[in-house]
Order: sequence, then C-alpha cells, then structure tokens
Amino acid sequence: MKVDSFFKAAPYKSVSEDAILINERVKVYGVFDGATPLTPFKDENNMNGAYLASNIFKDYFSRLYQENLSLVEGIQAANRMLRDRMEKSMVNQEKYEQLWSTCAAIIKFENDGKISYAQLGDCMIIAEYQNGVIKALTRDTVKGISYRAKAWREEQRKQGVTVPDEDFYQDITQQRIFNRSLANKPHGYTVANGREEAVHFIQQGQVNISEIKALLMITDGLFHPDYLLEETFKMIQKSGVSSYSIELEQFERRNNLRSDDKSGIMIRLVN
Repeated sequence: MKVDSFFKAAPYKSVSEDAILINERVKVYGVFDGATPLTPFKDENNMNGAYLASNIFKDYFSRLYQENLSLVEGIQAANRMLRDRMEKSMVNQEKYEQLWSTCAAIIKFENDGKISYAQLGDCMIIAEYQNGVIKALTRDTVKGISYRAKAWREEQRKQGVTVPDEDFYQDITQQRIFNRSLANKPHGYTVANGREEAVHFIQQGQVNISEIKALLMITDGLFHPDYLLEETFKMIQKSGVSSYSIELEQFERRNNLRSDDKSGIMIRLVN
C-alpha cells in the first residue's frame, strides 16, 4: 500500500482550516475541512472555530479512536468532544451560526477484507476499482445548498411562516447564517457541529479491498472548476497529490479564482 498526501493553507491564510489524518496504527485515514466561522471567536492560541473543529476530529482519530469501534461510532465520539469543547468555551450552541463545524471523509481498513468509509459535507471519497471504473463513493451535500435554502424559504412563506423577503438574503452574511441553520436537516447539508443529530446524516458504506485499486480523499479545495471528480482523480493519480495541488493553485491565480485550503490523500493498493 502506498500513501501519498498533501496539506496546504490557502494563499491568503496563515493557518489551514483543514486537517489531515494518517493513523497507520488502526489503519484509518481521512481529511477534515472546518467551515469558516461566521462569528469572531478565537481561543487562547488565536485559533478560530473552523480550525478547532477539524483538528478536534483529527486529534480524536489520531489518539483516542479504538480499532473495535466503527467509523460512525468514532465520528459520534469526536462530535461529542467538539460539543464539550464548545461548551467549555461558552459557545451558544442553540445558534447554528456560532457552532464550530467540520466536514469529514474517513476510511478504515478492516480485518475482514473490507474498507469502511464515512462522510459528512463536501469532503469526498473517490475509488478506482480493479476493472478501471472510477466512482465517487460519497455525495457532496453542500453543493446547491443556497438553491435549496431559497426553495425552503419559499415553501415556508407559502405555509404562512414569517420569513424575510429575498432582498434580505442578498447580504452574503445573512445568506450564510440561514444556510448554517439547515445543518443536518433533510433539505440542508451534512456536517459535524457538535449536535447529536449529525450522526443520523453520515454517509457510510463498505467496499471489498480485493475490488479496489486506489482510493482518494479530498477537501473541496482540490475540486477543479473545469472537471468532474472522476477526471480530477485521474489527474491526481497521474501527477500525484502535491503536483496537482500546486498546479491547481497556479490555475486559480491565473484566472482570478478563489483558492481554498487544499488537503488530499491518495492510497494505492499494491498487489
């Protein structure tokens, strides 16, 4: 098995809000993407809620996760750690926009010849099968959230619920606050944010190790604006995670595109 990884903060950030997990002790690998906060909270080390959320998850799966637990049980435990840290920091957890939150994509090599996977948000897991088929094992639940949020507001108004006019949501901050209120709801998106309901929205599954040639876990900073994820997989497989990431950042700079934190792990299963 060959593990290739990359981790880099966006050009405008001093610290990445992503975190990367390589735990060979229990054969667990993953990427986490903290959601940029909508509130100004900083801890004693001057770290914001996005950094703290992603790194609490990394810390749990690096130090505390036990092999006998499922990935879902691990996410549930890490999510409780996140809740407890917010409680100690006096975060108002009734207000969704104040919650520290992170997306996640994690895999685990089991002892029975299976690979388990679990995911929240827009971190993605893509697999290449032995027959050459490349397929995303997970769905990006953040994609289209603003469209779904608008449709939900329209439905609420039809039912007589008082919701501000759409002009109010032209303000990007108000739009984001509303979007955060849809976390882990059927019409919203999935994320680990310390709330118990997150566990009910985890995408999970298993594949046979014998059927898999390679696996890729990436945060959304490695999504290419011009290519599908399957094509992105091929480019990463060809040039490596580091080279692809650097080339993508140069492409974003040339085209005046926003560049995000970039984290990825490519695992090639060598027979």
